[in-house]
Amino acid sequence: MTAEIIDRSQIAAAINLERETVLRLDGVTIRNTITGKDVVRGISFTLRKGKVVGIVGESGSGKTLTCRSVLGILPQLFTVSEGSIDLLGHDVLALDQKQWTQLRGTSITAVFQDPGSYLNPSIKVGAQIAEVIRTKRGVSRQEARQRTLQLLEDVRLRDPELVYSQYPFELSGGMLQRVLIAAAISLDPQVLIADEVTTALDVTVQAEVLDLLVDLKERRGLSLIVVSHDLAVVAQVCDEVLVLRDGDVVERGSTAEVLRRPKHEYTRLLIGEHHLYGLERFLDAKPTEPKPKLVDSRPVLIRAEGVCVSYDSRTSRRQALRDATFTLREGESIGVIGETGSGKSTLARALIGLVAPSAGRISIAGEEITGFNAARWRDFRKRGVIQYVFQDPLRSLDPEVTIAETLAEPLQLRGGISRAEIQERIAFRLEQVRLKPDLLDRFPGELSGGQRQRIAVARALVTEPKVLILDEPVSALDSANRVQVLEILNSLRASGTSLMFISHDLGSVAGVTDRVIVLYRGSIVESAATDDVVNRPSHLYTRLLVGSAPTVTSTGSIDRRSRQELREQLEAAS
Repeated sequence: MTAEIIDRSQIAAAINLERETVLRLDGVTIRNTITGKDVVRGISFTLRKGKVVGIVGESGSGKTLTCRSVLGILPQLFTVSEGSIDLLGHDVLALDQKQWTQLRGTSITAVFQDPGSYLNPSIKVGAQIAEVIRTKRGVSRQEARQRTLQLLEDVRLRDPELVYSQYPFELSGGMLQRVLIAAAISLDPQVLIADEVTTALDVTVQAEVLDLLVDLKERRGLSLIVVSHDLAVVAQVCDEVLVLRDGDVVERGSTAEVLRRPKHEYTRLLIGEHHLYGLERFLDAKPTEPKPKLVDSRPVLIRAEGVCVSYDSRTSRRQALRDATFTLREGESIGVIGETGSGKSTLARALIGLVAPSAGRISIAGEEITGFNAARWRDFRKRGVIQYVFQDPLRSLDPEVTIAETLAEPLQLRGGISRAEIQERIAFRLEQVRLKPDLLDRFPGELSGGQRQRIAVARALVTEPKVLILDEPVSALDSANRVQVLEILNSLRASGTSLMFISHDLGSVAGVTDRVIVLYRGSIVESAATDDVVNRPSHLYTRLLVGSAPTVTSTGSIDRRSRQELREQLEAAS
């Protein structure tokens, strides 16, 4: 009798689990139909109601292709050659286009990395969401509008009426991402795939988006698949994690188990990279007293005094930078952090003459540059005293020029340098950024994102600058490429190059800087040694930044309620 009761309870439990299953992949293999190569091999996992599965791996590991196979939108070159996909009782691989049209949005939906690419720039965002609701639900225009306003409020946009009437280009990246999430949940789907939705967002907005996903899961009973190259992001929200490498699942299990006791070498490497270049190396250390400030006798390379930058529009005048005062010394590495719109890039562009200060003074290597005309700026830039590395190397590198020509151009413009010396400098800088000479004959489009970023750094270095400004150089890179670029920056720092590292990612900044400047709404609100900023932040905004930064372990992170309280205090103080 006892055995019979146990058997029945086991059967009941199994039936209950089966009812809770919303998505199951079993041995899914995705093949490139041109090359015949399997790019994803034998991936299996089960997603249950109200649960979150994380898929983590570097670029090219097969994360996005796996998600696209679930959505039935694989690119034409790829096909599911083996395995099965069951979505709410539907055999995904047997569905025709009409059936998919009925399922997408209502049963399963997705939010992808670049929200601006998925919204029509010429149509107001509210109208775009309302049109989907009207088409799928057959409701009136007014009902669709009210439903859209409620959705915009649900994703925590402060003024739904205003956002409804705005165009995509009028919204920030974080706001666009929330609009896309609102569109994704507009038809009450049961499964939401979030593919790299926090990439390139500043840490406070990233934390808000992750909080929002968790909140939607709890309130709506959503089941989530969170895809990221950042293990720390997955660690914040997922019940279970799959680690992909080159198309294979190398590790799986509960998030806590995988992070605490990783079995595969690659998982251990990912966790180790976060400890090497992230907040963990500061937060896990024993608390120390602030170090006494010593007089730094090194020559000042950049001196900014009371720098202000204003932008005029047809209707108003906006001050993007207010009274910025700081110094950068020879051999020093400083970080400039802040959220989108805080004035980070404006400050950097003022230093290289791309924007003109409306007030204040700037000197570089002892030369007053404030008020330079175009001719004087051209002469100053040719000397290569200060160089700039932009966030997106694909846009800053000429797509029709080879890498060899790209690296040679700054030296050719300077003049007076022999061809042999140019080749020698190029070879040295390529080796310094850990790239092989066989890349020289290629074009930017033939390189990976990490390779392009290292080429951008090499191009900046060939003129042997005294100061290197890097504007968000690792924000869109996966973990492996991020670490490679940060290691290069640390080697430059050790060799005596002065660095200004601009980022919204406090973890990356912490790994390569001596000192950090914190910008908030155009003003410098804190400036201190990196260790002091991370462990002893004095300003409310800095405390919010540190508390919002994702970590692989829970150490140092603050919960959603604490973050919300800090935001409210910050708004009240502002």
